[in-house]
Amino acid sequence: MDFMKKAWARLDKKLWISSILVGIVLTLVVDKLPFVTRVAMVELVLILINGLFSIWTGYWIYKHQRNWGELFIFPILYFITAYLFMPRYTYYFALAYLALAYLSWAMHQQK
Repeated sequence: MDFMKKAWARLDKKLWISSILVGIVLTLVVDKLPFVTRVAMVELVLILINGLFSIWTGYWIYKHQRNWGELFIFPILYFITAYLFMPRYTYYFALAYLALAYLSWAMHQQK
């Protein structure tokens, strides 16, 4: 039981909740809305919003001195959602999000 309490205390709740909201909920909502075209979904959500969110996660992890492994949280959640519900060409955005998060984290490490 102590292990679970320690793990819960170490967990970055804000990062996990925001990653779930953006990676799963936003992706599913935008994919299912009838008035959002595929082009708008890719341009606005997959490139702009998720890209900026990936940059934010890298900065957040650096700022709070978190483990670099947490860079994988958002891309993995997004990939699972894209694999289950979205077209095949959207899978590769998970690699782009991981790269953006890593670059954001690594660039701040150099300062």
